[in-house]
Amino acid sequence: MSDAAAVTLMEPGPIEMAYSIRYIGGDAQRHALELNQLGMSLQGFARILAVCGHLARTGRYNKQYDSLSVRVYAVPVQEHRCYEVLAQIQDVALSKEAWSGFGGVALTLLAQHVFGKRGQEEMKHLSDALKQSMGQNAAMVDRLLGTVERMADALQPAAKQALAPIGSSCDAIGIYSKGASSPEVVLDQRTKEALMGSISSSIETTREYGGVISEMDMETGNCRVTLESDPSGARINATITDPVGKTPNNPYAMGMAQLKPLRFLAKAEIDAEGSIVRLYISDIASPKA
Repeated sequence: MSDAAAVTLMEPGPIEMAYSIRYIGGDAQRHALELNQLGMSLQGFARILAVCGHLARTGRYNKQYDSLSVRVYAVPVQEHRCYEVLAQIQDVALSKEAWSGFGGVALTLLAQHVFGKRGQEEMKHLSDALKQSMGQNAAMVDRLLGTVERMADALQPAAKQALAPIGSSCDAIGIYSKGASSPEVVLDQRTKEALMGSISSSIETTREYGGVISEMDMETGNCRVTLESDPSGARINATITDPVGKTPNNPYAMGMAQLKPLRFLAKAEIDAEGSIVRLYISDIASPKA
C-alpha cells in the first residue's frame, strides 16, 4: 500500500461491510492528498456509502441523509500506513425487513452502479443477487432495479465529488472488499470524464427494436426497456417522444401493464464503447406483412 492512500470501511454487527478505498498514484504515492480535494472526495463517498448502505439494509431508497438507517463515521486509525482515513458504517436502526446475507454483496454492486458500472455483466450480478435474496420474486426485483436506477442517477453529484482527486492528487481510486488483494472496482480518469460528460455520445438513425417496457411516466415519457436482443435482461433508459404516449390506454402503457413485448421505432444514443445509453422512441412499428 505504499502507493496508495486508503479509506477502510468497517461495520459491526451480523452483516459485515468492510471496504478499503485507495487513492493510487500521484501525490498519494508519497502519502499525501490535496486537502480540499480529499474533503470533497470523502463527502461524496460518505453520501454514496450511506445511501447505498441504507438500501442494502432496508430495500428502500431514501435520499434524506439525516434520516438514513446507517451512518458513516471517521474513527481513529490504529496502525498508520501511508495516508489513511478509517471510516465505520454503523446501524442507527436496523430494519426488520433487512435481507439476511444480502447487505455486503449489495453495497459493492450498488456502488459500482452509482459510478456508471452498468454494463450487462454488472446488471446480471445485481439482478442475480436480488433474486437470491428475494426468493425469485421477479416483480419485486424489477421494482427494486428501478429504484436502484433512480438512486444511482440522484447520486451523480456525490460521485463527482468522490472522484475529485483523480487527475490532480491521484491517478485512480480502487475499492477493495475486506481482505481482498484486488479491487472490486477501479475508478480512473475515464470514469471521471464519463461522469463529467466529457466523453461524447452519438445518435444512431431510426431503426426497429423489440422489447418490454417495465416502467413508464406518461407525463415525461421517461421509461425503461428490456430489449429482446439483450440476453442479460438489462433495463435501458428510454424516452417516448411519440405524443400518443400521453393518451389514455396508449399501446406503450398497455404493453407495460401486460409485460407484453412491443415492436417500436427508436433512435439510440450510443456511448464511446458502443453501448446504448438511451433510446428515443418515436412510434409503434407497423406489423410486418
